[in-house]
Amino acid sequence: MSFFERRRGRAALSLFATLPVLLAAHAARADDLEEIVVTAYRGPTDISKSGSAITVIPGDKINNASPGSLVDVLRQVPGLTVTQSGGPGGTTEVSIRGAEAGHTLVLVDGIRVNDPASARNSFDFAVFSPTDIERVEILRGPQSALYGSDAMGGVINIITKKRTGALSMTVGAEGGNYDTFAGNAAAGGSIGPASFSVSGTMFNTNGFSRVGDRDNGEPDGTKKLAGSARASFDAGDGKSLSFGVTAYHQESDVEKGSKPTDDLPGYERDRDVLTAFGRFEFEGFDGRVNNQFTVFGTQTTSRYTEPLTTTFRGRVGDSTGDDFGAEYQATIDMARYGSLIVGARAEQESGAQDTTTTSLGGVANTVDNFDNARTLLAVFAMQQFTLFDNLNLSLGGRYDEDVDGQGFLTGRATAAYLIDQTGTKLRGSFGNAAKRPTMFQLYDAQYGNPDLIDEQSYGGDVGIDQELFDGRVNFSLTGFYNNFTNLIEFQSKALPDYPKSSYYNIKSAETSGLELSADAILWPSVLKATGSYTYMRAINLDTDLPLSRRPQNSGSLTLTYTGIENFEFGATAIFVGDRFNNDAKTAAALVPLESYTKIDLSASYKLNPETTLYARLENLTNVEYQDAFGYNNAGRSAYVGLRWTH
Repeated sequence: MSFFERRRGRAALSLFATLPVLLAAHAARADDLEEIVVTAYRGPTDISKSGSAITVIPGDKINNASPGSLVDVLRQVPGLTVTQSGGPGGTTEVSIRGAEAGHTLVLVDGIRVNDPASARNSFDFAVFSPTDIERVEILRGPQSALYGSDAMGGVINIITKKRTGALSMTVGAEGGNYDTFAGNAAAGGSIGPASFSVSGTMFNTNGFSRVGDRDNGEPDGTKKLAGSARASFDAGDGKSLSFGVTAYHQESDVEKGSKPTDDLPGYERDRDVLTAFGRFEFEGFDGRVNNQFTVFGTQTTSRYTEPLTTTFRGRVGDSTGDDFGAEYQATIDMARYGSLIVGARAEQESGAQDTTTTSLGGVANTVDNFDNARTLLAVFAMQQFTLFDNLNLSLGGRYDEDVDGQGFLTGRATAAYLIDQTGTKLRGSFGNAAKRPTMFQLYDAQYGNPDLIDEQSYGGDVGIDQELFDGRVNFSLTGFYNNFTNLIEFQSKALPDYPKSSYYNIKSAETSGLELSADAILWPSVLKATGSYTYMRAINLDTDLPLSRRPQNSGSLTLTYTGIENFEFGATAIFVGDRFNNDAKTAAALVPLESYTKIDLSASYKLNPETTLYARLENLTNVEYQDAFGYNNAGRSAYVGLRWTH
């Protein structure tokens, strides 16, 4: 028995006790099976035909959650691990199936927003504020064959709303504990062949101390602004033009470190993300070929400030990451042979970091850490077809190349078999994935290593989606496995065999487990339940010790009551099991993080068809919990808001 297995927390038993409820639950009603997703196959696809494990979070669920982030909504998705360091505005990472946060590709309207200038080319969800979101699609498992580098764990695609038809508007505001205030507005509609959507949000909180004494220390506030705009024009004859812009801005007080003595004033982090796209679609060959040409760009800028004191030099770190390019994709209708997608992509990725220090005498000195760019090319293809009316298959591959560096070839296959008589879908997927070294890892003046090679992985899953009782009960169960090699890890020269403190391809890992999602109509029009559970074994193969911050057991359970007209009440319990804060060479060096269960309540009442009054009580039992060692999260807090729609 491995060390990891011996550390199973007793607290997980409380979640196992809910499994009978979850197994009697309904993951998707019958009409949900007709839902269309776009992330699983790079185009609109009936979710019932998807062999991949994919979760769709609808926009109304996001609108009813905290306006400051997606954190608590993402915690309820099976296979996802969320690490928030110190509440809203603190670094927030999301990993999928035990992969690293840098192995999660994040898209906004299909455009990647991972930061090319960051150490792991990851996306920090702290900067994200929900704007006018239509839905979020989460695709689990290796997806480099569809999306290239960074998609080793999976893909999160945030899709903003495209408002059509008559003009519609939404305005909302809320306030609550920690001097928190949030507001949002959205509008859009169609005028003839043209449609538009605009939205904006703001969020401000004085917060609490991120480290040390949460309630009596120096509070760390956060300010956020976000906006989005989309427009499209349908020219007829299969021709259309669309564009979109999304922007996020964040200003946060942070701490010097994770120790209680690091609760000091003057440490700040600002971050901006701007992404835009333009897309032209046109048909050919009597509508049998849909052509899509997209130009895109994303810029991420950040500034980290450390104050000048009587004993410490002031320091400002600036970072800029850019990614822009063009992509062509053709979807070919091959009649009884299914459909074929082919495409090509070219992009320029650049990153720069510099640090300015100010001496006690007031003299400033700026040092460039790195300033580099690279040209990336890719070609891809995927065939989808159906056999025997109910066996849906796909096979795809992609080649990615850094013009001045390495290249990698990836592939993916999926299958979904529908048994209509029993409401059963059997599915499976398998593929390999890769992640190229980041520009920071390659070129940083102090820690860079130009000899790094691509990280590699392979993995797959098998699952069943089962409908029962005419769609009132349904559940989804998935088993998965992933193997990672050539993983890049930072090592200090103080350790043997490392000539300098740098990054090296020295780590191998393995993750496996089970994912369960479910939801049930317990009492029609009165009470329903939804739940999720993940069992995950995530092991460093070089040490046979657990990977950091990956709980072996996690899950959620929600009860929603709608038995009173115009009134809705919900209670959600989120459970995260025992895990360790750090990777280590020996078991004795592991730092444990305790399991926790957080309970949130919500209620809403429609004052009239256009106006809704709502409230949330978060962390009902005031549990003290940490996603990262030393960093606090919010205590019991209440929020009240009003939403108007027309």
